[in-house]
Amino acid sequence: MAEGTGRAGLRSAYLQRPDLVLLGVILPDTDGFEVLRRLRTVSDVPVIFLTARNDSVDTVVGLTSGADDYTTKPCQPREIIARIERVLHRYRATERRHDDIYDDGLLRLDSEQHQAWAAGSLLPLSTTEFRVLDHLVRRADTVQHFTTLLQAGWDNPAPSARDRIKFTISRLRSKLDTTPAGGASIVSVRGIGYLYRSPTTPPNPTPSPQYAPTPAGYSHTLHTP
Repeated sequence: MAEGTGRAGLRSAYLQRPDLVLLGVILPDTDGFEVLRRLRTVSDVPVIFLTARNDSVDTVVGLTSGADDYTTKPCQPREIIARIERVLHRYRATERRHDDIYDDGLLRLDSEQHQAWAAGSLLPLSTTEFRVLDHLVRRADTVQHFTTLLQAGWDNPAPSARDRIKFTISRLRSKLDTTPAGGASIVSVRGIGYLYRSPTTPPNPTPSPQYAPTPAGYSHTLHTP
């Protein structure tokens, strides 16, 4: 996808969530540095400046504004492709390193170590309790069906073993009640399952009963000349 102005490029980046943005410096309605500053307030999408402006000051400004790379025209298409691949590889490697850790300022979960902290204090959780909490928290405000919670918490669950979920949720609520997160942060959705709602975010009036998480991440490359 390509956009001809900074405003249109920002709108597309907000709505389409591209994998990477190729951004020019000279734009009809603004400059690329301002577009990048505004983009960085809402997104960490990788950005490469592709421009005819080869002043070293522009390069420094672009990189210190949050760009991942800065290259000048004319250049070979294969050079651009190589730069895109390098930036995406670095971005995805960083993303994978952080996947094991969840931290919303109140709860911190380490999926590799199966450990959880609430307001800095370690929560004494069993492996099953951790798995269920981890599944709920990473999908906050999205209803998780009994079946998906069974699959998250147990290696070989019986499809009808809802009592296991209810017992585990009861224990989690009891342990969370001793922390600022509170047991009420795990909300029952009658006949469907449960959802986690962080006390640090305002409640949704009617949560949507989605049984599977919405895929995260970006979907394509946005080019703003």
